[in-house]
Amino acid sequence: MRRGSVIASLVVAGILAVGSQTHGEVRGASPKVLGLEECVRRALEEGPDRDLILADLKAAQARLDEAKAGKFGESTYTQYVGLTNEARGDPVSSPNKQTDFFDGLGPFTILELDIRLPIYTFGKLSAALEAAQHGLSSERARSEAARADIVLETKRLYYGLQLAQQLGYVLEDMLESIEEAIEKTKQRLDDGSHTVTERDVLRLKIGRSKFKAGVEDVGASTKLTKRALARAVGLPPDSEFEIADKRFRIADFEPAPLESYVESGPYRRPEWKQIETGIDAQQARVDLEEANLYPTIFLATGVRYAVAGNRDDQTNVFAYDEFNYLQPVGVLGLHWDLNFFANQAKAEQARAQKDRLVAERRRAESGLRLEVERHYASVESARGTIDATSEGRKAARGLLVLTVTNFDLGIGEADELFEAFGAYTETSTDYFRAVHDFNVAVSELSRAVGEELLDLEY
Repeated sequence: MRRGSVIASLVVAGILAVGSQTHGEVRGASPKVLGLEECVRRALEEGPDRDLILADLKAAQARLDEAKAGKFGESTYTQYVGLTNEARGDPVSSPNKQTDFFDGLGPFTILELDIRLPIYTFGKLSAALEAAQHGLSSERARSEAARADIVLETKRLYYGLQLAQQLGYVLEDMLESIEEAIEKTKQRLDDGSHTVTERDVLRLKIGRSKFKAGVEDVGASTKLTKRALARAVGLPPDSEFEIADKRFRIADFEPAPLESYVESGPYRRPEWKQIETGIDAQQARVDLEEANLYPTIFLATGVRYAVAGNRDDQTNVFAYDEFNYLQPVGVLGLHWDLNFFANQAKAEQARAQKDRLVAERRRAESGLRLEVERHYASVESARGTIDATSEGRKAARGLLVLTVTNFDLGIGEADELFEAFGAYTETSTDYFRAVHDFNVAVSELSRAVGEELLDLEY
């Protein structure tokens, strides 16, 4: 048996175990298994940002309800309860002689109900209602954008955890193979074999130290990514769960021509809907400020009632009694804010804000198109990287097999073997990273065109 045959056999066995893209065995039982669809669904329904989105929507709905209530006018009810001195008789004659503030005190109550109903507002009510309606639509679009961000971030975390676990499996398998090689080599040295030397043991130990460091780094990254994913999907940070997709697959996606995404993609984005509804809402605010230059005609009605049992009710209509009366109210009124210069300035401010939103729409249109082009280019670039790294990985495998054969025949050196081993490990890592980058790029393109491009339902 020639020098190094044991080492070569063990190393190759370990490397070939990583030749496929999967780690064939699930390590440890897990109480919860989550696929990508389930993770996205949970993130949308139970994630930490869900309540914030719902709260903003409720606030917008409440503003719309407030605007709708404007047609019912304003109503107030006031009641006073207190004590007053006794008063008998009339303004001409009274038996009471108030000598002390506390003489003849008795209870009284005053009730006032005031209702003001708008009759004609020169468009104030309709403008306020329209502004609130568009405001709610804008808030809904903003919530859709927030949900789209949640979907994208969840995908990134999921793919990131896939990558970290896959790299961890590779490093753990290699470390295990090197450990076995070290033990076997030591055993052959103890048996007096001349096919291996102490130098081979030292080289194996150097490789073991590097893989140990890699396992530690990837393990820490895996834990952190897993905790981040757990938080995103609404699980406690230390939850025990596993992702369902152990196979590190390339996303099943073939892009359509770029023009098809550029022409329609930006206008499906919730951000575009938000801008459009925002402009409509601001136009309604302009109409409202312009309507404030005109008066409001209203009907004021209600009733005022007061009673005090220790005071005589005055029957003379010219006698004033602030503690016994019943006064129904029904008048036609007009309210006009005569601060014309200030109101005109507010209308100009509203128009300027609308012009700013229109300018932002023009800028956003080109920006959204450019974003689609950028992410489309990322998808194509990532696909090309996959092809290149896959080819390099195959070449590194061939180089490794050739080097192992030479080493087994005694015409190769251990340094050459470890160089080939390093090249294969590096190209495998590059390939897995390329798959990760492609999957993320497809997810980012989905976000950019406002449409799910993968076969996912959530």
